[in-house]
Parts: sequence; structure tokens; C-alpha cells
Amino acid sequence: MNFHNEQRAPLLFIAGGADHIMPPSVNKSNAHHYKAPGTITDYHEFPGRSHWTCGEPGWEQVADHALDWALRHAR
Repeated sequence: MNFHNEQRAPLLFIAGGADHIMPPSVNKSNAHHYKAPGTITDYHEFPGRSHWTCGEPGWEQVADHALDWALRHAR
């Protein structure tokens, strides 16, 4: 699968700043590698959150951010 294809869906990488399973630096690097001309690839880090970012208290902030991002980039 070619992720640098301009036709692929927009891609958002979400990281937890305190994630020790998938550290933010790895997520940020992945976002950098997937970014290519003609594609939408973004990275957002939530400071202090663990790997269970979407299941922790305050998960609504993460969900709201992802939803807002998706609506902005819907085609």
C-alpha cells in the first residue's frame, strides 16, 4: 500500500506525552515519514497522557480534537 498517494485519506497521529509504549518521538517520526506532497498528515500530542490516551479521564478532549480535525479535513 502506498501511503504517499495523494488520494489517501487524511491522517492524524495522536500521541500521549507520557506514553512509554509508543513514545511521542516515535509517533512524531511516523507522521514525518507519512507526510508527502499532496497529502494531509498531522501530529498532535496531549501532554501528560499515557498510551491509553482515549480511555483516560478527560478522553472527551482527545475525541473532540480528533472530530474537529476530521471535520476540517473531510473531503
